[in-house]
Order: sequence, then structure tokens, then C-alpha cells
Amino acid sequence: MAVFDRQKLYDAISMGHPVEGEDLRGLDLSGLDLACANLRGSDLRNVKLTDTNLQEAHLERVKFDGAVLENTNFTGAHLSEVTLRDMDLSSCILTKITALDCHLVRIRLAQQDLSRSRLSGSVILYSTFQDIDLSESVLQDMKILFSSIDSCKLDNCDLKGSNFGLSHLKNTSANKAILTGTSFMATTLHDVQIRDAAMDQVDFTLAQIQGFDLTGSKQRGIITDKAKVKDLKR
Repeated sequence: MAVFDRQKLYDAISMGHPVEGEDLRGLDLSGLDLACANLRGSDLRNVKLTDTNLQEAHLERVKFDGAVLENTNFTGAHLSEVTLRDMDLSSCILTKITALDCHLVRIRLAQQDLSRSRLSGSVILYSTFQDIDLSESVLQDMKILFSSIDSCKLDNCDLKGSNFGLSHLKNTSANKAILTGTSFMATTLHDVQIRDAAMDQVDFTLAQIQGFDLTGSKQRGIITDKAKVKDLKR
């Protein structure tokens, strides 16, 4: 297995060589242009990625524990099967990412454009999303649990089979979204809009809802057992 330092890694990627499954722990890769790099399965624990360009890079199954992600450009990057814990990603650029089957634990994300992203199958726990645009994203079979979603846009999203259980949604919209088998069990919803959406077998069991606009939405088989609803508009 090759041994890389900062320069050797940059040279390899610049020449289009894949750097898969390599041990890159502890390297300072700040400011490097690593666009389109193939780093699948590599170990980037404790790597410094401040101002690093990883646009459209392949980062599937990469280990990021302890990595410094500040102003990192992940535009169009492939981050599937990645685990991120205890990080504030608000300074990063995450537009149009593909992050399938990821685990995000205690993540903070604010004022980001993630529209047209693909996050299906991912699990998000104890995290905070604020002022995030996820419009037109594919978010099927996600689990967003024990999390706060404030002032976010989920308009035109595919949310089939996703679970927002025990989370708190505030000032958030999912207009024209597809919600088939989506669960809001024991979720708190405050000033939420789901207008002109397809709502089939949506579960609001034990939900606490205040200020809910369902204008124009097609509803079938909605489950509201023990839900408390105030200020409903439909």
C-alpha cells in the first residue's frame, strides 16, 4: 500500500489516479483542489480539510472521525455509507450531494442549499437543521429522529417511507411533496405547511400539532390516533 503525504496525494489525484482504501490519517489537506478525487474507503480520520475542494469527489465509506470540515466544498460529492458525528457543517458547501445510507449523529447544519440532493436511507439522530433548502431532493426511507428542523424547505421532495419520529418541525414546508407511508409519530409540528402534497397512509399518532396548513393536499388513510391538533387549515 502506498504511503501518502500532502504532495504525493495531490500529485496522484491531479493525474487522475484513484486513491482507494488508503490510510491518510492526520494529513493536512487544507486548501487543496481534490475535485473528482476517488477516495472510496480511505481513512481520513483527523484529517484537516479546511477550504479543501472535494467537488464531485467519490467519498463512499470514507472514515471522517475527528476530521476538520470547515469551508469544505462537497458540491456534487458522493458521500454514501459515511458516518459523521458531533460536527457543525454549517460552513461547508453541500449542494447536490449524494449521501445514501449515511449516519449523522449530533450534526448541526444551518443556512445551506441542499436542493436536489439524494439522502435516501440515511439516519439522522439528535441533530439540528436550520434554514436548510432541501427542495426537490430524494429523501426516501430516511430516519430523522430526536432532531430539530427549523425554517427548512422540503418542497417537491420524495419522502416516501421516511420517519420524523420524536423530532420537532417548526416554520417548515413540504409543499407538493410525496408523503407515502411517512411517519410523524410523536412529532411536534409548529407552523408547518404541507400544501398540494400527496399524503397516503401518513402517521401522525401522538403528534403535537399547532398551525398546520394542508390546503390542496390529497389525503388517504391518514392516522391521527391520540394526536392533538390546533389551527388546522385544509
